[in-house]
Amino acid sequence: MTSQQQQPQQLVRFLPFRSIAEPSFWLDHNAHKLNELRLSEEGVPLWGFFGVSNASSNAAASAVTPLPPAGMRFDTSSSNSNDILNSSDAAATAVRRNEWIRSSGNIYSLNTIDSLKKLNKNKFLNAACLPSLLACCGIHKHKGGESSSNNADPNIALISSTCLTYCDLKSNTTVYWFAFPALTPRSGCGIAYSSASASESTPQRRIGEVWGDQMCSSLSRSFHRFRVVQEEVNTSGCQGQVWCPPFFLLLPAYTEGGNTRKTKCLPLNKSTYDALTEEEKQSVIFGFVDPNTSPSNNSDADAVGWTLRNLVAYLSLSLGLGGHDKTFLSYRSPFLRRITVSDSLDNEDPMQESYEDVGEDYDDGDAGIGQSLLLDIKIPLASDYQWPSTKDQPSSSDSSTEADIICSSYRCVGWELNKNNKPGPRSIDLRPLVSPAHLSRQANDLNLRLMKWRALPSLDVERLSQMKVLLLGAGTLGCGVARILLGWGIRKITFVDSGRVSYSNPVRQSLFGLEDCKDGGKYKAVAAAESLVAIAGPDVQSEGVVLTIHMPGHSFGGGKDGASEVEAARKDITRLDKLIGDSDVVFLLTDTRESRWLPTVMALARETPLINAALGLDSWLVMRHGP
Repeated sequence: MTSQQQQPQQLVRFLPFRSIAEPSFWLDHNAHKLNELRLSEEGVPLWGFFGVSNASSNAAASAVTPLPPAGMRFDTSSSNSNDILNSSDAAATAVRRNEWIRSSGNIYSLNTIDSLKKLNKNKFLNAACLPSLLACCGIHKHKGGESSSNNADPNIALISSTCLTYCDLKSNTTVYWFAFPALTPRSGCGIAYSSASASESTPQRRIGEVWGDQMCSSLSRSFHRFRVVQEEVNTSGCQGQVWCPPFFLLLPAYTEGGNTRKTKCLPLNKSTYDALTEEEKQSVIFGFVDPNTSPSNNSDADAVGWTLRNLVAYLSLSLGLGGHDKTFLSYRSPFLRRITVSDSLDNEDPMQESYEDVGEDYDDGDAGIGQSLLLDIKIPLASDYQWPSTKDQPSSSDSSTEADIICSSYRCVGWELNKNNKPGPRSIDLRPLVSPAHLSRQANDLNLRLMKWRALPSLDVERLSQMKVLLLGAGTLGCGVARILLGWGIRKITFVDSGRVSYSNPVRQSLFGLEDCKDGGKYKAVAAAESLVAIAGPDVQSEGVVLTIHMPGHSFGGGKDGASEVEAARKDITRLDKLIGDSDVVFLLTDTRESRWLPTVMALARETPLINAALGLDSWLVMRHGP
């Protein structure tokens, strides 16, 4: 009789992951989209992590804030492949968060909200995640032609996450939808408890009640030794980084050197399982670190972690255990102690476990690992994971590859529910986290980058932001040019003018207001510089220099204070020469023809580019001088 004919008496209830993305993660992601990804919608690496800590645990047990039950966290390290937490350097392991379990995957940033709405989410999830999951289960090879199940580490491949996003960079809001993919049997072939356990009042058994304190202590020591061994293997560079291993094989009794010991934890993979004796294969328990940390009085306490779904699929597809009744250990502990460089098997003190590890009671009634559950589950057949073909399924007659045809027979589930507990995306508004000045700068830069991506690939936005621009004249032309330069990303602007703001100026000169006209009027150069900062924010470096530009044919020094006039003129000329020499470009925007002669000569001598702009009653002129 097939599993399809045997209707399960009680299905296993799983608690899906819940994403917990810190605001800093989204700020980093938005910056990466703006500066690196641009118009690309290709996936980039994404790492998340989860643990076993809950709010009732000892807060000092971990340096990271405890997560809610089944919470998958994403922070600034989630998109940094060079983070120290991934380092295999033994000197850095003391700061690695190996008390957490890592997920890997990709994040995809779409360019429009319509793309996100119209995307077939289930088809996308299957295309993005099935190849790696099936390769780990031995169904087909990776793109590179690597052998699948023998080399793929289930501790990495079976814990994955995917995210679709749309970043509205102008409004600083992000729409996102996380998925935690899991292979699922076809309809009518769910994962169920074995017939014997399903007939009982509860198919779950607490190991504290079944095994007792001594056995729980032995399990705690064995799992700690197992983590130390895996840490030493990782730091030696023999394998990829796997923070805390999420899966393991548990031998409740084994013989070594003529002595019988109670428990032993081994890494989960095909080669380790195949090396077991037939007796060990019959007694082995498949353990997984359960992310469900719900208190025993919570309605979700009887649900098991989402990671069990892929573990069951792996046992069916890779180890060939479909149709067998197997025992699983839902390992639940108040917290996992961090493994540091000082931990080793030689220095291990077997009596050093804290009461949280072993399982003494808490004040709220919850226990340590005694709360872990034994589950007897009937593993679905390998054929139960193959879905019937559909109209849009690839066939050998078209251009589809063999991998595409194989993947089309399998399905993934795992899209996260939104705050209304329905399938759908969530959103986050980042505007309260950034200053108005930063929002203005980012919005303006976005316009420039869009022009660069779509029309002007040679536009050097960073160069523009670093240029020093000198505006000679802060009148109608000076105010207009300054605001246009702001729009082009110029952030370092110096005004030179000796005039004051009069009541006739604000209607024609956009950087001035009536307040600037009072008490004889502010100096135009100073008022214009202050106005730019008020408009664009404090990151604008704007300065106003009150200085007279001397003109040929205009005499000075002939009056009573002739000597002082000559000295003042000399200082003005020296200062103007230095300003032109320190600038990357000069805009000559004065009112008269005579006032343009001296700056033009100085710019030519300094080899500083000069843009000469003038307005007449019925004409205008723009001319470039210099290199």
